[in-house]
Amino acid sequence: MCTGYGRNGTSPELIQYHEEQTVVFLMAVGRLRELCIKLHEMAGYPLNTPVGIIEKAGCPDQRTLVGDMATIPDLAEKYSIKAPSTIVVGKVVNVLLEDATKAEKEAIHLLNSRG
Repeated sequence: MCTGYGRNGTSPELIQYHEEQTVVFLMAVGRLRELCIKLHEMAGYPLNTPVGIIEKAGCPDQRTLVGDMATIPDLAEKYSIKAPSTIVVGKVVNVLLEDATKAEKEAIHLLNSRG
């Protein structure tokens, strides 16, 4: 688990890619595009690494967005994802798609509201 910001507004230390690990970022949605670029270029994450964002986790108006390292910044912008949001990176994100319809899986993203 990492925060989205290091000391004095710098980037956090990045965990090097390992296929079986999950990384969770808190307070990072404002730096999502930069975070994805750095994870890919500096920490070796493949562009097809699954990424999920849970906006307002546990609240009645929670939304969940799923994409991959290459698509999630644009999806988050398209759907106006805001803080507070939790970003989850790794294969575990695919669990969020288990109950998705075929069309949602083909689109590689899922946006829903609970309640």
